[in-house]
Amino acid sequence: MRGDWTRRGLGRAILESSARAARAEGCTSMSLGATLPGVPLYRAFGFREIEKFMVTMPDGVSVDAIAMERPLTAKDA
Repeated sequence: MRGDWTRRGLGRAILESSARAARAEGCTSMSLGATLPGVPLYRAFGFREIEKFMVTMPDGVSVDAIAMERPLTAKDA
């Protein structure tokens, strides 16, 4: 990870763009599978935790993850 690019709003900008695009296509919610380091960003953007699960990578390493969901509203248009 490049520390010089952290906390510059790139993650939020991607989420905002995704929300606008999803809303424009008629979607009413967004859902994702988050690894633990990403959970604070997604919570700050309005996602709520649904359930925990494990992801096993091709090399056999397992990673904790959390299914998250967020409704889309008129402000996402």
